[in-house]
Amino acid sequence: MTNLINLDRDLHKGVRVREEIAFSACKDITMCSVVPTEIPRLALEYPVAFTKHGESGEYLCVALFGVDPQKNLFWKDGRWHSHTLPLNIGRQPFFVGVGNKDGAGGTKQSLVTCIDVDNPAVQEEQGELLFGPDGKETPYLQYKMSMLGELIDGEQRARAFVERLMALDLIRPIQLELKTPGEALRQIGGLHSIDEAKMRSLSPEALAELNSNGYLHVMHAMLLSLGQLPILARRLGSS
Repeated sequence: MTNLINLDRDLHKGVRVREEIAFSACKDITMCSVVPTEIPRLALEYPVAFTKHGESGEYLCVALFGVDPQKNLFWKDGRWHSHTLPLNIGRQPFFVGVGNKDGAGGTKQSLVTCIDVDNPAVQEEQGELLFGPDGKETPYLQYKMSMLGELIDGEQRARAFVERLMALDLIRPIQLELKTPGEALRQIGGLHSIDEAKMRSLSPEALAELNSNGYLHVMHAMLLSLGQLPILARRLGSS
């Protein structure tokens, strides 16, 4: 469980974060939502696909951390093993919340930075300081807040990306068959990806539009990322 409170330069002036331990909050999850701008770099290590939100039924872009719903293959020996991190992992233990702000026009809602004080990385003995002696944000905190900002901006781009692909009927369900050493063939469902055949049959005008929006590069990266699944299957067999 998380315990989020608004980040405050006076309340948290002595607080530190142990970076590697912060990611332990995600050790038991096997996927997280991602935004289009990070997909090309994530595709080098993670399979990236679409899944449907359990309540809304909307498509979400997700990075997969394993082929077993009970095991995160990137968390081992108390640390996250990868060269690159999804924003939703790297931002830990910080979140974006909604707060009320009084102004001339009355009370308005605004986005606020929150910290999970129950994350074991949040302490006062070791780690990165959040605020300097002058009360200003440290480079570490500025970096984390830039991640949150990219996520906020990226969520809108992700919705637009999915809506355009749906309008062009370019999302299709995929059935994955994986062979783990020493085990029978496994089938994994519930995932969706780019319909490559339909993408190739698009008109030059449609392809040009997707390219100008930055979508075409992301689509190719998602397709290429599925090649990471057999690698994860082998990692599962050797774990």
